[in-house]
Amino acid sequence: MAPVTELILAPINPAVSAAEVASILDASTQTLLAQPGALRVRRSHVLEDPSKTRMFVDWESLEHHQAFAANAEIYGPFRAAMGPLVDANAGPRVPPYHVEFVPFPPSELDVHAPGTKADVTELLHAYFPPDISDVERDNVERTVREFAVEIGKFADGFTGEMTLGWTVEDDVKFKGEPCRVLVGVLGWTSVEAHMKVRDHEEFARVIPMLRNLERLKGMEMCHVACVTTERGN
Repeated sequence: MAPVTELILAPINPAVSAAEVASILDASTQTLLAQPGALRVRRSHVLEDPSKTRMFVDWESLEHHQAFAANAEIYGPFRAAMGPLVDANAGPRVPPYHVEFVPFPPSELDVHAPGTKADVTELLHAYFPPDISDVERDNVERTVREFAVEIGKFADGFTGEMTLGWTVEDDVKFKGEPCRVLVGVLGWTSVEAHMKVRDHEEFARVIPMLRNLERLKGMEMCHVACVTTERGN
C-alpha cells in the first residue's frame, strides 16, 4: 500500500469570519490527525485567490482514507462541521483526489521547515487523458524534470526543490472532461520571483518543453504557503 496525499480545494463562504474559518479548520485538522493512517495536514489559502483554501492530507495509504470516509459515526460529523465553511454559491465542487508523490512526503509544501529553502510553493496541475500509458507518463515526468533543470539555470527564485506525482484517480475533471493528472510542487522564494522568470529571455526557449508535452490537455498553476500540522502535535 503506497502512501498518498489527499488534495482538497474549498471555496470559503464569505459570510464566515476569518476567526470562524480558522476554528473550523483547526478542528477539522485535529479530527483528521486522530484517524488511523493520517500523518500530517497542510493548509493554505490560495495566494492568488484568498477566497479558496487548499488542504493536503498525507495518508499511509489510500485504504486508510477510505476507511475514514466509510466510518459514518466520525465522517458524518466531520463533513457536517466543514459544511458552513464552504461557499455553496461558488459553483460545482472539485471532489478530493489523491496523488502518489515520489518521493513521499512532498516536503516542498512545508515552507519554513528546517532544511527547506522555499517561502512559497508552486502547485502545478498538468492534465492528460485517462488512458495515458505508463510509458507516456514516464516520458512526461522525464521532460518535466528536464524543464526544472533548465529553469534552475536562470531562475534566481527557484530553490531547485520539486516533487512530482500522478493522481490515483483518472477522472479528475478539467473543462468538464475526466483526466489523469501529473501534480508538481516546486519551491520558490516568492510568488514575485516566480512571475519574474516569465520575463527572462530564456523562458521563451524552455517553456515549450511543458506546453508541448505529449497528450497534454491543459495546465493550471497557483501558489500556496502551507502551515503544516504533524500527527501528535
